[in-house]
Amino acid sequence: MKRTIWLPHVAVSPFYEGEEGYRPPQLSGNEINSAVQLSADAIQFGFCVYEGMRAYMDGAQYLVFRARDHHARLARSCEALGLPCPEFALFIDAIKLAILENRDPEQKCLYLRPIVFSASGGIMPEQGGTYVFAVFCTEMGVSNRDIRVLVETESPRTVPAFSEVKTATNYTSSALINQKALNDGFDTVLWLDPDGFVRECTTMNVFMHFDGRVITPGTNGILSGITRKTMIGLLAKEGEQVIETDVHIDDVVNGLETGALSYMFTTSTALGINKVTAVRHGGTEYRIEGNGPAGLGAAIGEHRNVTRQFAAGLAGHSEIRERSYVGAI
Repeated sequence: MKRTIWLPHVAVSPFYEGEEGYRPPQLSGNEINSAVQLSADAIQFGFCVYEGMRAYMDGAQYLVFRARDHHARLARSCEALGLPCPEFALFIDAIKLAILENRDPEQKCLYLRPIVFSASGGIMPEQGGTYVFAVFCTEMGVSNRDIRVLVETESPRTVPAFSEVKTATNYTSSALINQKALNDGFDTVLWLDPDGFVRECTTMNVFMHFDGRVITPGTNGILSGITRKTMIGLLAKEGEQVIETDVHIDDVVNGLETGALSYMFTTSTALGINKVTAVRHGGTEYRIEGNGPAGLGAAIGEHRNVTRQFAAGLAGHSEIRERSYVGAI
């Protein structure tokens, strides 16, 4: 993946010890300033959580896709690390500032990164009472592609306490293993739990077409993705009921060997909806060349409608509309 170029304007809301909450967001440059110490708990000890979101432009409007779901997940992550979470109204105000200040009239999509972190710090990992909430963004289109997957059988993605939230520390060790997979010609890693059950790929949830059924691991022990949730609903509208259940890697391998597992795909806010064409487990690589569920193509098309063509596409999706935020450009 090419190097990310973050856009120059960042919406920043500080929270100082003794105050009741985050101050209203203001625009800042994307550099360390007086609100953040180099000794910050986030830098020293990893007290940092974040979200990955999408904003789409359509005519004179912009859509912050499923903003309420992202805020709810940010709140769970903040709770896990003992960080104060901004209220939804301030969360949206900061996102609006970042979108309107950074958008290019020709740009149809922005990737957003809301982040909350402990901004002061001492010798010990004890949060000092000063926090920062910020939103920065980058121009990043959505591209669906074919991917090769390497099964990781020795190392966990993260520790169980943080497996269902989006903390910065989750990505340190997993990124090193994922980089090795990239160097070996794979696109991502498929992570297992300690008992060998499939959990997720790096930054992606995974779906399998297994004996005619669409299966995805349950939310216990995974980061419950926003695109995952959306696709489950869109597939249901196409008559494809997704079964959320644990699947052991031995059953996956058996399905790949017998053909019972005929199709795999992944979902991700950042990386889109990708078809898995090969899985390497141990010394064996399995090609996946079967057909996907009948309703998948239509569900992917509808996902495109409710995001990139949302002005008309949201009309038949009240639940998605209610969980999103639409603003004027």
